[in-house]
Amino acid sequence: MVRMVRLLVALVALIIIVAFAVANRQPVDISFAPFPVTLELPLYGAFLFGLIVGVLVGGIGVWLAGHSRRRRARRLRRQVGTLENQVKLLKQQEERGRAERYGGRGSALPAAGD
Repeated sequence: MVRMVRLLVALVALIIIVAFAVANRQPVDISFAPFPVTLELPLYGAFLFGLIVGVLVGGIGVWLAGHSRRRRARRLRRQVGTLENQVKLLKQQEERGRAERYGGRGSALPAAGD
């Protein structure tokens, strides 16, 4: 359901962008204030350029903001792996200790916690 809503919103946005591009084909001059560079683009090109730059800058900002969470997640994954290995070793030691206590009688071994 969520996928269909996203698809519908994307389709509506695409239709709006295409309609804007068709209606605004006249050229505009874009100058970068301190630099002596001037570009002549269609109005929709300037709009799309700004949109793309905004998406890129926003994406980089979100990626940088998530750095601490990703670092913490990596540290926690390593810690989980270490703890899982410790649990595995402790279970093996428990099995060996039970086997030694009960003299190798495999079927007579009580369950853990008994």
